[in-house]
Amino acid sequence: MRGLNKLPAKQIHECVLLYVEDDDATAYLFHSALRETDVSPQVFRVTDGEHAMAFLLQQGVYTTAPRPDLVLLDLNMPRKSGFDVLADTKRNPRLRDIKVIVFSTSTLPYDREKSLELGADDYLQKDGNFESFVRVAESVCQRLTAEL
Repeated sequence: MRGLNKLPAKQIHECVLLYVEDDDATAYLFHSALRETDVSPQVFRVTDGEHAMAFLLQQGVYTTAPRPDLVLLDLNMPRKSGFDVLADTKRNPRLRDIKVIVFSTSTLPYDREKSLELGADDYLQKDGNFESFVRVAESVCQRLTAEL
């Protein structure tokens, strides 16, 4: 155990994470890394920006979706970009208080700056290395557990 699980397991299981990622291999790496943290939030994954907004707004097939405590958001998404999802989330009074962490392969300073300007709580970079995914998973879990 890496020291993150200081809260009773029941509380940690109550945390809800919405993971917005279209790439299956990346999602697999993140889920594997999350298992390394010994923290088990409820993780829901959607694979495009339109589904992310439907989930957040509890529309369509997501009418019974739980409200996420945190959104882990890729920028390069089909149907609606991560920037658009972030902007729509932070503009909506019902959603703006949900924590959003952008998780992108982009190393461009513009992408980081724009994400933070639009209201992202953090910008974390993907690099494909499993250990970096574990660090990201730990960071996400720390944020989730800090809210309890």
